[in-house]
Amino acid sequence: MANELPAVLGVVGAGTMGSGIAQLGAAAGIETRLHDPDEAALEKGIAALAKGLAKLAEKGRLDGDPDEAAARVTAAPSLEDLAGCDLVIEAAPEDLEVKRRLFASLAEVCGPEAILATNTSSLSVTAVAA
Repeated sequence: MANELPAVLGVVGAGTMGSGIAQLGAAAGIETRLHDPDEAALEKGIAALAKGLAKLAEKGRLDGDPDEAAARVTAAPSLEDLAGCDLVIEAAPEDLEVKRRLFASLAEVCGPEAILATNTSSLSVTAVAA
């Protein structure tokens, strides 16, 4: 995948950071799957990124139609929906044990070829990976 975009991006966590990451993926033309275990948060995240894409289009910072970009994003209510993703970025709460369990589950679901990344801002990446 050197110097290429992933074919399928997975984002875990549909809050502000996660929906923003998913929005960037969709804007770049990438099929994106957004996961959150909370159905209401997932719906809110999808709505927020669609609104963000529309704003980008209004400002002339989005190539193409914002509705087409938003259509590249699929709600992924279960972690198993992330199987087949080339890259998965987690934007889960800043809780070390939550992130460790999440990465263990993602490794099983996504397999050894997927790149798993964290969006942590306060935890040691080495501690998360341990």
